[in-house]
Amino acid sequence: MSEINSFDPTIPQDEVDRLFRKLRDTRLPEIPIVPDAGDDYGPSLEWINKLKNYWQDTYSWPEAQEKISEWQHFTTEIEDMKIHFIHEKARTRQSDAIPLLMVHGWPGTFYEFQNVMHPLLEPEDPNAPVFDLVVPSLPGFCWSQGPPRGWTLQDTARIYDVLMRRLGYTSYAAQAGDWGHWVVRELGSGRYNACKAVHTNMCPGAPPKGYKMNEKEQAAMDRAKWWMGEHLNEGHMGYAIEMRTRPQTIGVAFNDNPVGIMMFIGEKYDELADPTIGTATLENEDYVKDVCTTLSLYFFTPPSIMTSMLCYYNNVRHEVYTEFNAKEENLIRVPLGVSTFPYDAFPVPKAGAETTATNLKFFREREHGGHFAAMEMSDAIVEDLRAFFGEFYEASS
Repeated sequence: MSEINSFDPTIPQDEVDRLFRKLRDTRLPEIPIVPDAGDDYGPSLEWINKLKNYWQDTYSWPEAQEKISEWQHFTTEIEDMKIHFIHEKARTRQSDAIPLLMVHGWPGTFYEFQNVMHPLLEPEDPNAPVFDLVVPSLPGFCWSQGPPRGWTLQDTARIYDVLMRRLGYTSYAAQAGDWGHWVVRELGSGRYNACKAVHTNMCPGAPPKGYKMNEKEQAAMDRAKWWMGEHLNEGHMGYAIEMRTRPQTIGVAFNDNPVGIMMFIGEKYDELADPTIGTATLENEDYVKDVCTTLSLYFFTPPSIMTSMLCYYNNVRHEVYTEFNAKEENLIRVPLGVSTFPYDAFPVPKAGAETTATNLKFFREREHGGHFAAMEMSDAIVEDLRAFFGEFYEASS
């Protein structure tokens, strides 16, 4: 068996000092791009100043470091690539624990799951399902090595299956959103016998032709159209177009530039979170702390801000997500659970999710929440994972 090594995620103090020195030394524009810009051209200057000032003056990296370091971190080498991951065993009823692989996307990190890990490992209800957790960093993210040319999310699925078996799991479940969706989609395709069930909080799928959508379903499709825009008017897709064409250009520009990272990544945590409930805005300190920890991790782990962009360069384009997911060879065939949130980029209707799988067992349409569900709606995600996997995960005998 290949070696699994303990890993210390502690950031050296001189690097911490350097981050905050650079933040304080960065000048922001005093006037917007046009006098009445608001947020039509990107986040407003008010939002930008508020996030930067919180990050440099109020945010505590030592507090975040303590949270990160409470977990057991490891690295291992698979196919000549170093992979970083957290592995935590259930705190109770270990013989009943469901091994759960949790896969983040962009611009997330392993830290995206910080708010759900404790309740999944140690539920207050003694009868609730309990989990072993494996939370890796995608190749090119944080402390996972950047992938070689042409690496796809299907390749990541292959090495994650190796990782789970290397950890001793002959059966496991998987959960993801964003780019992680295509990792767990591949694992749930039937090509990996150990993966027994999949849950996703982003599942791009188009309802069948002729399907008449209700008001809520139409609102979901309108949200996706708002996000993607149309040809020559790409809406909010500029970030993706740049990453899937010239990632090294902007990767180098952001690599040692914390405010550059804040703008490129922070924008997504502003646009794709639910602004109606206050849990995922700059008014909520817990959410802002989580965003600042994510920004800090990208700065502290160069060249991850650049290598993480390869997800966009090498994989399916947004405008063909639904077509890709509906192809016979890409269907999820293990039991599938879907939780959908109205402020996601693709809040899929049930009829759309059904076109991407042969075995949709659980579908829950939440009234609130957005793209970063594990961060902003952690209680809902925990509830849905317990409900779905508790009923539909069956380990190999």
